[in-house]
Amino acid sequence: MDVKDRIKARRTELGLTLEQVGNYVGVSKSTVKKWETGYISNMRRDKIARLSEILQISPVELMGWKMDEDMHLTITDTDPQLDELNRNAQQLNAQGLQKLVDISDDMVVSGKYEKKPLNVGE
Repeated sequence: MDVKDRIKARRTELGLTLEQVGNYVGVSKSTVKKWETGYISNMRRDKIARLSEILQISPVELMGWKMDEDMHLTITDTDPQLDELNRNAQQLNAQGLQKLVDISDDMVVSGKYEKKPLNVGE
């Protein structure tokens, strides 16, 4: 099950509206709808945290992440570049890891590097 499917399934299971979730997370109901359809697949950390709170599910479970036996976070169903990024991140000290997070946040917020959904038939 993809993140988009987990968001929608959990929201409907709890009987929450798009607007209720959006208000709690601090986004519009259309943004929540875009998360549920997969149109927006990248979420900021603060939004993941708030979304997991209202959906009463851990961020790890919500995002489909896994913890290995050493309690390291692993991301499943990823491409090789994300696997490489994860391996590199695990070798960084706290300052380097924060810099990596800041850079990736800036890249996402800029919109310049955001994945665009594929249109069927193109």
